[in-house]
Amino acid sequence: MELHFKYLEAVQLADKRIEGEKHDMVRRGEIIDDGMDDEFYLRRLDAGLFVLQLICYIMVEICSAGVPQLQQRIHQILNLRGGSVKVVRHIMREYAESIGDGKSEEFKESEQKRIMELLESF
Repeated sequence: MELHFKYLEAVQLADKRIEGEKHDMVRRGEIIDDGMDDEFYLRRLDAGLFVLQLICYIMVEICSAGVPQLQQRIHQILNLRGGSVKVVRHIMREYAESIGDGKSEEFKESEQKRIMELLESF
């Protein structure tokens, strides 16, 4: 849980920097194309988004293990630290959208479905 909050903070700082850059680009009349969006996403991954996604995946997986005390404890720690289940769900949806190795569309779809099913019980 400590790692979750550490990496969440790092990604939020990167998001603020990126949003500032986007605002400056729009103000200067520059167009933000798909290439720039990809660059911003890669910078978010470098800032810790990938690790955060994996941590959230572990949290969601633990909560679906069928031990109600684990899920209660995770939710309790999130609430105590000002975290949110909504944030975890958002991070996992973003992860599900970007998952896949580019080789098998069937694998990608099955993993996305699995992640979404895990989120329903989170």
